[in-house]
Amino acid sequence: MTFALGPLIPMPQDPFAALEAYDPQQGHGPWDAHHVAHLLRRAVGGPMPGQVEELQRKPADAVVEKLFQPSDISLESIWGASGVALAATNERPRLASWWLMKLAQDEYALGNRLAVFWHDHFATTWSKINDGQQMLAQHSTLLVLGAGPFRKLLHAMIEDPAMLRFLDGDSNRRGLPNENLARELFELFALGPGNYTEMDIREAARALTGNTVRQGVFTFEKMLHDPDAKTVFGKNIQNGADLINLTVRQPACAEFLAEKLWRYYVSPSAPPEVLQLLVERWRDHDLDSGWLVRTLLASRAFHASSSMFSLIKSPVDYVVGVIRALSGRPDPREMDTACSLMGQQLFEPPGVQGWQGGSAWIHTAAWLERTKFASAVAAGSRGLLRDAPLQKLFPTRHRLQCAALLNEVLAALLPTGLNTQRHFLLQKQLESSPNRVTTTLLQETAYSVMCLPEYHLS
Repeated sequence: MTFALGPLIPMPQDPFAALEAYDPQQGHGPWDAHHVAHLLRRAVGGPMPGQVEELQRKPADAVVEKLFQPSDISLESIWGASGVALAATNERPRLASWWLMKLAQDEYALGNRLAVFWHDHFATTWSKINDGQQMLAQHSTLLVLGAGPFRKLLHAMIEDPAMLRFLDGDSNRRGLPNENLARELFELFALGPGNYTEMDIREAARALTGNTVRQGVFTFEKMLHDPDAKTVFGKNIQNGADLINLTVRQPACAEFLAEKLWRYYVSPSAPPEVLQLLVERWRDHDLDSGWLVRTLLASRAFHASSSMFSLIKSPVDYVVGVIRALSGRPDPREMDTACSLMGQQLFEPPGVQGWQGGSAWIHTAAWLERTKFASAVAAGSRGLLRDAPLQKLFPTRHRLQCAALLNEVLAALLPTGLNTQRHFLLQKQLESSPNRVTTTLLQETAYSVMCLPEYHLS
Protein backbone atom coordinates (compact mmCIF):
# COMPACT_ATOMS: atom_id res chain seq x y z
CA MET A 1 0.00 0.00 0.00
CA THR A 2 1.31 3.47 -0.83
CA PHE A 3 0.26 6.83 0.58
CA ALA A 4 2.21 8.83 -2.00
CA LEU A 5 0.19 11.60 -3.61
CA GLY A 6 0.52 13.41 -6.91
CA PRO A 7 1.50 11.78 -10.20
CA LEU A 8 2.73 8.20 -10.08
CA ILE A 9 6.51 8.13 -10.52
CA PRO A 10 7.69 4.61 -11.34
CA MET A 11 11.00 3.16 -10.23
CA PRO A 12 13.19 3.30 -13.39
CA GLN A 13 13.88 -0.21 -14.67
CA ASP A 14 17.28 0.77 -16.00
CA PRO A 15 19.78 0.80 -13.06
CA PHE A 16 21.64 3.76 -14.56
CA ALA A 17 18.41 5.74 -14.76
CA ALA A 18 17.44 4.75 -11.20
CA LEU A 19 20.67 6.21 -9.81
CA GLU A 20 20.81 9.36 -11.92
CA ALA A 21 19.94 12.62 -10.21
CA TYR A 22 16.22 13.41 -10.00
CA ASP A 23 15.69 16.41 -12.25
CA PRO A 24 12.19 17.86 -12.79
CA GLN A 25 13.58 19.86 -15.72
CA GLN A 26 14.26 16.56 -17.49
CA GLY A 27 10.70 15.34 -16.93
CA HIS A 28 11.50 12.99 -14.07
CA GLY A 29 8.61 14.30 -12.02
CA PRO A 30 7.51 17.37 -10.04
CA TRP A 31 9.48 19.28 -7.43
CA ASP A 32 6.69 20.08 -5.01
CA ALA A 33 5.84 19.93 -1.31
CA HIS A 34 5.54 16.13 -1.47
CA HIS A 35 9.09 15.66 -2.72
CA VAL A 36 10.70 18.33 -0.55
CA ALA A 37 9.05 16.97 2.60
CA HIS A 38 10.05 13.42 1.61
CA LEU A 39 13.69 14.50 1.29
CA LEU A 40 13.67 16.33 4.62
CA ARG A 41 12.05 13.42 6.47
CA ARG A 42 14.69 10.98 5.29
CA ALA A 43 17.69 13.30 5.47
CA VAL A 44 17.19 15.26 8.69
CA GLY A 45 14.09 13.88 10.43
CA GLY A 46 11.48 16.22 8.98
CA PRO A 47 10.84 19.82 7.93
CA MET A 48 10.75 22.85 10.19
CA PRO A 49 8.11 25.57 9.70
CA GLY A 50 8.63 27.32 6.38
CA GLN A 51 11.36 24.95 5.13
CA VAL A 52 9.21 23.19 2.55
CA GLU A 53 8.08 26.44 0.98
CA GLU A 54 11.63 27.85 1.02
CA LEU A 55 13.25 24.79 -0.55
CA GLN A 56 10.54 24.35 -3.18
CA ARG A 57 11.84 27.55 -4.75
CA LYS A 58 15.34 26.06 -5.16
CA PRO A 59 16.41 23.44 -7.72
CA ALA A 60 16.34 19.86 -6.45
CA ASP A 61 20.10 19.38 -6.79
CA ALA A 62 20.78 22.63 -4.90
CA VAL A 63 18.67 21.41 -1.98
CA VAL A 64 20.63 18.17 -1.73
CA GLU A 65 23.87 20.16 -1.79
CA LYS A 66 22.53 22.40 0.99
CA LEU A 67 21.97 19.35 3.17
CA PHE A 68 25.65 18.48 2.86
CA GLN A 69 26.99 21.91 3.76
CA PRO A 70 29.26 21.91 6.84
CA SER A 71 27.60 22.81 10.11
CA ASP A 72 28.15 26.24 11.63
CA ILE A 73 31.45 25.95 13.53
CA SER A 74 30.44 28.29 16.35
CA LEU A 75 27.16 26.46 16.87
CA GLU A 76 28.91 23.09 16.83
CA SER A 77 31.37 24.31 19.47
CA ILE A 78 28.46 25.27 21.72
CA TRP A 79 26.82 21.88 21.23
CA GLY A 80 30.18 20.20 21.84
CA ALA A 81 30.83 22.03 25.09
CA SER A 82 27.39 21.20 26.44
CA GLY A 83 27.87 17.56 25.43
CA VAL A 84 31.14 17.35 27.36
CA ALA A 85 29.50 18.84 30.44
CA LEU A 86 26.57 16.43 30.27
CA ALA A 87 28.82 13.42 29.66
CA ALA A 88 30.66 14.28 32.87
CA THR A 89 27.46 13.68 34.85
CA ASN A 90 27.64 10.05 33.70
CA GLU A 91 23.86 9.92 33.23
CA ARG A 92 22.59 8.38 29.99
CA PRO A 93 19.29 10.32 29.87
CA ARG A 94 21.13 13.64 29.95
CA LEU A 95 23.42 12.83 27.02
CA ALA A 96 20.59 11.20 25.06
CA SER A 97 18.43 14.31 25.62
CA TRP A 98 21.28 16.48 24.33
CA TRP A 99 21.50 14.42 21.13
CA LEU A 100 17.74 14.54 20.61
CA MET A 101 17.77 18.31 20.96
CA LYS A 102 20.52 18.52 18.34
CA LEU A 103 18.37 16.47 16.00
CA ALA A 104 15.34 18.64 16.70
CA GLN A 105 16.98 22.05 16.52
CA ASP A 106 19.71 21.80 13.88
CA GLU A 107 18.18 23.23 10.72
CA TYR A 108 20.02 20.74 8.50
CA ALA A 109 21.08 17.85 10.71
CA LEU A 110 22.01 15.26 8.09
CA GLY A 111 25.14 14.26 10.00
CA ASN A 112 23.15 13.78 13.18
CA ARG A 113 20.63 11.42 11.59
CA LEU A 114 23.44 9.52 9.84
CA ALA A 115 25.09 9.18 13.26
CA VAL A 116 21.89 7.49 14.51
CA PHE A 117 22.36 4.93 11.72
CA TRP A 118 25.97 4.29 12.75
CA HIS A 119 25.02 4.17 16.45
CA ASP A 120 22.61 1.36 15.58
CA HIS A 121 25.21 -0.29 13.33
CA PHE A 122 28.04 -0.14 15.90
CA ALA A 123 25.66 -0.74 18.79
CA THR A 124 27.24 -0.11 22.21
CA THR A 125 25.30 0.00 25.48
CA TRP A 126 25.72 2.54 28.25
CA SER A 127 24.68 -0.04 30.86
CA LYS A 128 27.85 -2.07 30.22
CA ILE A 129 30.26 0.81 29.62
CA ASN A 130 28.88 3.15 32.31
CA ASP A 131 31.20 5.93 31.19
CA GLY A 132 29.67 9.07 29.70
CA GLN A 133 32.95 10.40 28.35
CA GLN A 134 33.67 7.21 26.43
CA MET A 135 30.14 7.10 25.02
CA LEU A 136 30.41 10.75 23.95
CA ALA A 137 33.80 10.06 22.35
CA GLN A 138 32.28 7.24 20.32
CA HIS A 139 29.39 9.48 19.31
CA SER A 140 31.87 12.14 18.16
CA THR A 141 33.73 9.55 16.08
CA LEU A 142 30.49 8.58 14.34
CA LEU A 143 29.75 12.24 13.59
CA VAL A 144 33.23 13.13 12.35
CA LEU A 145 33.97 9.98 10.33
CA GLY A 146 30.47 8.76 9.49
CA ALA A 147 30.26 10.60 6.17
CA GLY A 148 33.75 9.65 5.01
CA PRO A 149 35.51 6.48 3.84
CA PHE A 150 34.13 3.48 5.71
CA ARG A 151 37.65 2.09 6.14
CA LYS A 152 38.58 5.01 8.41
CA LEU A 153 35.41 4.67 10.47
CA LEU A 154 35.83 0.91 10.86
CA HIS A 155 39.46 1.29 11.89
CA ALA A 156 38.49 3.92 14.45
CA MET A 157 35.81 1.65 15.89
CA ILE A 158 38.16 -1.29 16.56
CA GLU A 159 40.24 1.15 18.60
CA ASP A 160 37.30 2.89 20.25
CA PRO A 161 37.48 2.48 24.06
CA ALA A 162 33.72 2.01 24.46
CA MET A 163 33.61 -0.62 21.70
CA LEU A 164 36.66 -2.43 23.05
CA ARG A 165 35.11 -2.62 26.49
CA PHE A 166 31.65 -3.53 25.18
CA LEU A 167 32.92 -6.51 23.17
CA ASP A 168 35.69 -7.46 25.63
CA GLY A 169 38.37 -6.49 23.14
CA ASP A 170 40.34 -4.88 25.95
CA SER A 171 41.04 -8.37 27.34
CA ASN A 172 42.21 -9.79 24.00
CA ARG A 173 45.84 -10.82 24.40
CA ARG A 174 48.52 -13.12 23.08
CA GLY A 175 47.89 -16.73 24.09
CA LEU A 176 44.33 -15.94 25.27
CA PRO A 177 42.59 -14.33 22.29
CA ASN A 178 39.02 -13.11 22.78
CA GLU A 179 37.00 -13.54 19.58
CA ASN A 180 34.01 -11.31 20.38
CA LEU A 181 35.17 -8.20 18.53
CA ALA A 182 36.51 -10.14 15.55
CA ARG A 183 33.23 -12.04 15.19
CA GLU A 184 31.05 -8.93 15.30
CA LEU A 185 33.48 -7.07 13.04
CA PHE A 186 32.70 -9.59 10.30
CA GLU A 187 29.08 -10.48 11.02
CA LEU A 188 27.54 -7.15 12.03
CA PHE A 189 29.94 -4.35 11.15
CA ALA A 190 31.47 -5.13 7.77
CA LEU A 191 30.48 -8.32 5.91
CA GLY A 192 27.24 -9.86 7.11
CA PRO A 193 26.60 -13.52 8.01
CA GLY A 194 28.09 -16.27 5.87
CA ASN A 195 30.96 -14.29 4.40
CA TYR A 196 33.76 -15.56 6.64
CA THR A 197 34.89 -18.77 8.34
CA GLU A 198 35.53 -19.66 11.96
CA MET A 199 39.22 -19.79 11.09
CA ASP A 200 39.00 -16.21 9.79
CA ILE A 201 37.53 -15.16 13.15
CA ARG A 202 40.25 -16.88 15.17
CA GLU A 203 43.01 -15.37 13.06
CA ALA A 204 41.40 -11.91 13.13
CA ALA A 205 41.18 -12.09 16.92
CA ARG A 206 44.92 -12.74 17.02
CA ALA A 207 45.53 -9.70 14.82
CA LEU A 208 43.62 -7.56 17.32
CA THR A 209 45.56 -8.73 20.38
CA GLY A 210 47.25 -5.96 22.31
CA ASN A 211 44.48 -3.39 21.69
CA THR A 212 43.29 -2.34 25.11
CA VAL A 213 42.07 0.59 27.22
CA ARG A 214 44.19 2.33 29.84
CA GLN A 215 42.80 5.21 31.90
CA GLY A 216 39.90 5.55 29.52
CA VAL A 217 41.91 5.83 26.28
CA PHE A 218 42.96 3.37 23.60
CA THR A 219 46.40 1.87 24.13
CA PHE A 220 48.36 -0.64 22.09
CA GLU A 221 50.31 -2.97 24.40
CA LYS A 222 53.07 -4.50 22.30
CA MET A 223 53.80 -7.15 24.90
CA LEU A 224 50.19 -8.37 24.66
CA HIS A 225 50.17 -8.54 20.85
CA ASP A 226 50.65 -11.86 19.04
CA PRO A 227 53.60 -11.14 16.68
CA ASP A 228 53.23 -14.26 14.53
CA ALA A 229 51.73 -14.09 11.05
CA LYS A 230 47.96 -14.57 10.70
CA THR A 231 45.99 -15.75 7.69
CA VAL A 232 42.59 -14.15 7.06
CA PHE A 233 40.64 -14.67 3.82
CA GLY A 234 43.68 -16.49 2.50
CA LYS A 235 45.98 -13.49 2.99
CA ASN A 236 48.81 -12.98 5.47
CA ILE A 237 48.29 -10.07 7.87
CA GLN A 238 49.91 -8.85 11.05
CA ASN A 239 47.76 -6.36 12.96
CA GLY A 240 44.47 -4.49 13.18
CA ALA A 241 45.29 -2.05 10.38
CA ASP A 242 46.05 -4.94 8.02
CA LEU A 243 42.81 -6.62 9.09
CA ILE A 244 40.66 -3.57 8.35
CA ASN A 245 42.29 -2.92 4.99
CA LEU A 246 41.71 -6.53 3.98
CA THR A 247 38.14 -6.62 5.31
CA VAL A 248 36.89 -3.58 3.42
CA ARG A 249 38.31 -5.02 0.19
CA GLN A 250 36.10 -8.10 0.50
CA PRO A 251 33.27 -8.03 -2.08
CA ALA A 252 30.69 -8.60 0.64
CA CYS A 253 31.63 -5.40 2.51
CA ALA A 254 30.29 -2.88 0.01
CA GLU A 255 27.26 -5.07 -0.75
CA PHE A 256 26.35 -5.50 2.92
CA LEU A 257 26.65 -1.82 3.81
CA ALA A 258 25.11 -0.37 0.64
CA GLU A 259 22.00 -2.49 1.11
CA LYS A 260 21.72 -1.46 4.77
CA LEU A 261 22.07 2.23 3.96
CA TRP A 262 19.50 1.83 1.17
CA ARG A 263 17.03 0.40 3.72
CA TYR A 264 17.67 3.36 6.02
CA TYR A 265 17.26 6.08 3.41
CA VAL A 266 15.26 4.75 0.45
CA SER A 267 13.01 1.69 0.86
CA PRO A 268 12.82 -1.73 2.54
CA SER A 269 14.54 -3.43 -0.40
CA ALA A 270 16.65 -2.40 -3.36
CA PRO A 271 16.21 -3.75 -6.90
CA PRO A 272 19.16 -6.17 -7.32
CA GLU A 273 20.45 -4.59 -10.53
CA VAL A 274 20.32 -1.11 -9.02
CA LEU A 275 22.09 -2.28 -5.89
CA GLN A 276 24.80 -3.98 -7.94
CA LEU A 277 25.50 -0.79 -9.90
CA LEU A 278 25.46 1.27 -6.70
CA VAL A 279 28.01 -1.07 -5.11
CA GLU A 280 30.30 -0.89 -8.13
CA ARG A 281 30.25 2.88 -8.10
CA TRP A 282 30.72 3.03 -4.33
CA ARG A 283 33.86 0.92 -4.60
CA ASP A 284 35.18 3.43 -7.14
CA HIS A 285 34.67 6.12 -4.46
CA ASP A 286 36.66 4.27 -1.78
CA LEU A 287 33.45 3.32 0.10
CA ASP A 288 32.90 6.98 0.95
CA SER A 289 29.64 6.94 2.92
CA GLY A 290 28.96 10.62 2.24
CA TRP A 291 29.09 9.96 -1.49
CA LEU A 292 26.70 7.02 -1.11
CA VAL A 293 24.14 8.94 0.97
CA ARG A 294 24.30 11.91 -1.38
CA THR A 295 23.78 9.61 -4.37
CA LEU A 296 20.78 7.94 -2.74
CA LEU A 297 19.06 11.16 -1.66
CA ALA A 298 19.52 12.74 -5.08
CA SER A 299 18.44 9.71 -7.10
CA ARG A 300 15.35 9.06 -9.14
CA ALA A 301 14.94 5.83 -7.17
CA PHE A 302 14.62 7.87 -3.97
CA HIS A 303 11.82 9.98 -5.50
CA ALA A 304 9.90 7.05 -6.98
CA SER A 305 6.37 6.68 -5.63
CA SER A 306 7.22 3.21 -4.31
CA SER A 307 9.91 4.76 -2.05
CA MET A 308 7.66 7.38 -0.49
CA PHE A 309 6.06 6.37 2.81
CA SER A 310 7.72 2.96 2.50
CA LEU A 311 9.58 3.11 5.83
CA ILE A 312 8.20 3.07 9.37
CA LYS A 313 9.46 5.91 11.51
CA SER A 314 11.60 4.91 14.46
CA PRO A 315 10.65 6.45 17.82
CA VAL A 316 13.49 8.96 17.39
CA ASP A 317 12.28 9.94 13.92
CA TYR A 318 8.69 10.25 15.14
CA VAL A 319 9.48 12.36 18.20
CA VAL A 320 12.07 14.53 16.48
CA GLY A 321 9.81 15.01 13.45
CA VAL A 322 6.95 16.31 15.60
CA ILE A 323 9.15 18.73 17.50
CA ARG A 324 10.79 20.02 14.31
CA ALA A 325 7.42 20.50 12.60
CA LEU A 326 6.01 22.51 15.49
CA SER A 327 9.23 24.43 16.17
CA GLY A 328 9.01 23.25 19.73
CA ARG A 329 11.33 24.00 22.63
CA PRO A 330 10.63 20.91 24.72
CA ASP A 331 12.06 19.68 27.94
CA PRO A 332 14.69 17.42 26.33
CA ARG A 333 14.33 14.85 29.10
CA GLU A 334 10.73 14.35 28.05
CA MET A 335 11.88 13.63 24.50
CA ASP A 336 14.21 10.91 25.79
CA THR A 337 11.48 9.50 28.02
CA ALA A 338 9.05 9.35 25.11
CA CYS A 339 11.54 7.62 22.80
CA SER A 340 12.46 5.15 25.54
CA LEU A 341 8.83 4.24 26.22
CA MET A 342 8.31 3.70 22.48
CA GLY A 343 11.27 1.31 22.39
CA GLN A 344 14.37 3.32 21.44
CA GLN A 345 16.83 4.54 24.04
CA LEU A 346 19.76 6.37 22.50
CA PHE A 347 23.05 5.08 23.93
CA GLU A 348 21.23 1.92 25.06
CA PRO A 349 20.39 -0.32 22.07
CA PRO A 350 19.03 -3.75 23.00
CA GLY A 351 22.32 -5.50 22.21
CA VAL A 352 25.20 -5.67 19.77
CA GLN A 353 22.73 -6.41 16.96
CA GLY A 354 21.09 -2.99 17.42
CA TRP A 355 17.39 -2.28 17.01
CA GLN A 356 15.33 -4.56 14.79
CA GLY A 357 13.49 -1.63 13.22
CA GLY A 358 10.79 -1.79 10.57
CA SER A 359 7.50 -3.30 11.69
CA ALA A 360 9.06 -4.12 15.07
CA TRP A 361 8.63 -0.44 15.97
CA ILE A 362 4.84 -0.82 15.83
CA HIS A 363 3.24 -3.11 18.40
CA THR A 364 0.41 -2.56 20.86
CA ALA A 365 2.47 -1.12 23.71
CA ALA A 366 4.61 1.05 21.43
CA TRP A 367 1.57 2.38 19.56
CA LEU A 368 -0.09 3.31 22.84
CA GLU A 369 3.00 5.31 23.81
CA ARG A 370 2.95 7.06 20.45
CA THR A 371 -0.65 8.14 20.97
CA LYS A 372 0.17 9.29 24.52
CA PHE A 373 2.99 11.38 23.13
CA ALA A 374 0.71 12.89 20.48
CA SER A 375 -1.85 13.71 23.15
CA ALA A 376 0.76 15.39 25.36
CA VAL A 377 2.12 17.44 22.46
CA ALA A 378 -1.36 18.55 21.41
CA ALA A 379 -2.27 19.49 24.97
CA GLY A 380 1.07 21.17 25.64
CA SER A 381 1.67 18.98 28.68
CA ARG A 382 4.75 17.16 30.00
CA GLY A 383 6.90 20.12 29.01
CA LEU A 384 6.94 18.98 25.39
CA LEU A 385 5.93 22.36 23.96
CA ARG A 386 6.92 24.80 26.64
CA ASP A 387 6.24 27.94 24.60
CA ALA A 388 2.83 26.72 23.32
CA PRO A 389 3.67 26.82 19.60
CA LEU A 390 0.31 25.36 18.55
CA GLN A 391 -1.38 28.65 19.33
CA LYS A 392 1.43 30.57 17.63
CA LEU A 393 1.55 28.47 14.48
CA PHE A 394 -2.16 28.49 13.62
CA PRO A 395 -4.14 31.73 13.11
CA THR A 396 -7.00 32.37 15.52
CA ARG A 397 -9.44 33.12 12.71
CA HIS A 398 -9.27 29.52 11.52
CA ARG A 399 -9.52 27.68 14.78
CA LEU A 400 -13.29 27.18 14.55
CA GLN A 401 -13.28 26.40 10.83
CA CYS A 402 -12.54 22.68 10.60
CA ALA A 403 -11.64 22.60 6.92
CA ALA A 404 -9.19 25.52 7.07
CA LEU A 405 -7.74 24.39 10.39
CA LEU A 406 -7.18 20.84 9.16
CA ASN A 407 -5.42 22.16 6.06
CA GLU A 408 -3.08 24.29 8.15
CA VAL A 409 -2.28 21.50 10.59
CA LEU A 410 -1.61 19.11 7.72
CA ALA A 411 0.64 21.69 6.06
CA ALA A 412 2.73 21.84 9.25
CA LEU A 413 2.80 18.18 10.24
CA LEU A 414 2.17 16.30 6.99
CA PRO A 415 3.02 18.57 4.03
CA THR A 416 2.39 15.70 1.65
CA GLY A 417 -1.27 15.89 2.62
CA LEU A 418 -3.87 13.11 2.43
CA ASN A 419 -5.69 11.53 -0.44
CA THR A 420 -9.15 12.96 -1.05
CA GLN A 421 -11.11 10.23 0.70
CA ARG A 422 -9.01 10.18 3.85
CA HIS A 423 -9.01 13.98 4.02
CA PHE A 424 -12.80 14.04 3.71
CA LEU A 425 -13.31 11.41 6.43
CA LEU A 426 -10.95 13.15 8.86
CA GLN A 427 -12.63 16.50 8.25
CA LYS A 428 -16.07 14.98 8.87
CA GLN A 429 -14.79 13.37 12.08
CA LEU A 430 -13.57 16.74 13.35
CA GLU A 431 -16.75 18.55 12.29
CA SER A 432 -18.86 16.08 14.27
CA SER A 433 -16.69 16.41 17.37
CA PRO A 434 -18.39 17.87 20.43
CA ASN A 435 -15.18 19.82 21.16
CA ARG A 436 -16.08 23.16 19.63
CA VAL A 437 -13.97 25.24 22.03
CA THR A 438 -11.23 26.95 20.05
CA THR A 439 -8.19 25.52 21.84
CA THR A 440 -9.73 22.08 22.25
CA LEU A 441 -10.55 21.75 18.55
CA LEU A 442 -7.01 22.80 17.64
CA GLN A 443 -5.61 20.17 20.01
CA GLU A 444 -7.92 17.48 18.67
CA THR A 445 -6.96 18.28 15.08
CA ALA A 446 -3.23 18.14 15.83
CA TYR A 447 -3.67 14.92 17.81
CA SER A 448 -5.67 13.31 15.00
CA VAL A 449 -3.03 14.13 12.40
CA MET A 450 -0.17 12.84 14.61
CA CYS A 451 -2.05 9.55 15.01
CA LEU A 452 -2.70 9.02 11.30
CA PRO A 453 -0.99 5.89 9.93
CA GLU A 454 0.59 8.10 7.27
CA TYR A 455 2.30 10.20 9.93
CA HIS A 456 4.15 7.16 11.27
CA LEU A 457 5.58 6.40 7.85
CA SER A 458 8.48 8.14 6.19
